[in-house]
Amino acid sequence: MDRRYELDWLRVILFALLVPHHVAVGFVDWGTDVYRFVNNQLAGDGMTLYIYWSHSWRLPSLFMIAGIGTWFLTRRSLGPRFMSQRLLRLLGPAVFGAFFLNVFGGYAIAVMTDAAPGFPLFWWQWMTDPEPRQVQHLWFLFSLAIYTVLAWPIFLFGDRLGKARLSPVLVVSVFFALSALAVVLFKPHAAALAGDNYQFPYYLCFFVGGYMIGAQGATVLDWSGRHAWWLAILAVGLFLVKSTMLTLALLEDIPTGQALAAGGWRPLGLEPSNATLFSIVEAATAWGWCLAALGLAVRYLHRPSAALSRLNRAVFPVYVLHFPVTLIGLALVAQISLPWPVEFVGLLVFVYGATWLLWRLFDRLGPMAAAVGGKTRGVGLQG
Repeated sequence: MDRRYELDWLRVILFALLVPHHVAVGFVDWGTDVYRFVNNQLAGDGMTLYIYWSHSWRLPSLFMIAGIGTWFLTRRSLGPRFMSQRLLRLLGPAVFGAFFLNVFGGYAIAVMTDAAPGFPLFWWQWMTDPEPRQVQHLWFLFSLAIYTVLAWPIFLFGDRLGKARLSPVLVVSVFFALSALAVVLFKPHAAALAGDNYQFPYYLCFFVGGYMIGAQGATVLDWSGRHAWWLAILAVGLFLVKSTMLTLALLEDIPTGQALAAGGWRPLGLEPSNATLFSIVEAATAWGWCLAALGLAVRYLHRPSAALSRLNRAVFPVYVLHFPVTLIGLALVAQISLPWPVEFVGLLVFVYGATWLLWRLFDRLGPMAAAVGGKTRGVGLQG
């Protein structure tokens, strides 16, 4: 199969969208439940809707594109050596980031909540504390490593899967049904925030589904490109249905509506109306946006670029580095009083710029670049 530059572009764009999402959480009042502090200028309900829209598909899409990339990786090698190298590439930056990078974001939180000792003591407590706070955004890498191990038996049939010419609608329908089943079965019993509880099997469906999309080569990709705008319209409609259902649930009873959104209503003794339908719509919305993004990329981004190779090399390190920089930036911007749109845009520029500079620094340190996910030049999603 010819190189699909649109997949490289899509990977770059999807990871880049993490920055405005994580910045936005600091501009809503309930962001204190996530970061323990928020900006002094808040954005209101419009930002909450943006976060809800972004959260409905950004992580499924990242696992989908990771699954597609895994297909290309397994075409070269599949034995124990491949698995050990793949796990080292995922877990090395995850462990390094958890203990030596995220501490700076953790310290920003401690400063903003008046719970900060001196930085050396805080760092020691951070490294010796058994609580999972160190992981933060890097849970994605730990989950991806586990998914890679769990899906290894599927990878062994990669040649057969690549030769089978399946209907794109069949492939999409199977993995939509599996992901919907995961939500219906597991979401009522426990809330999920960072790939845990019902989200673990849910995201696994997108990862394996992405692998199958890669295995089918041009079949699913070209189908999504031909139907890109219809998929986009469908995705918008599904999100409106999902938002309306959640709004009605919140208007009926706030705790029940919140449990419907987060999960875990059964242990609380709550029974949201239309919970099963909502769970199915949740999975359908995620797949709708994933496929729409894939189709639009196929339609408009199938072209090489001088910048693409550099962006491909930077995207993994920027992902590893961006979250502590985001927390530091939020702590700094909370000290000033400007209109929130000015602070929001300024913070986006700061996070993108600072993480890029940090990546360039690590890139000049030779083997140390691997600690944040760096690798040799000229390597993209498929190479």
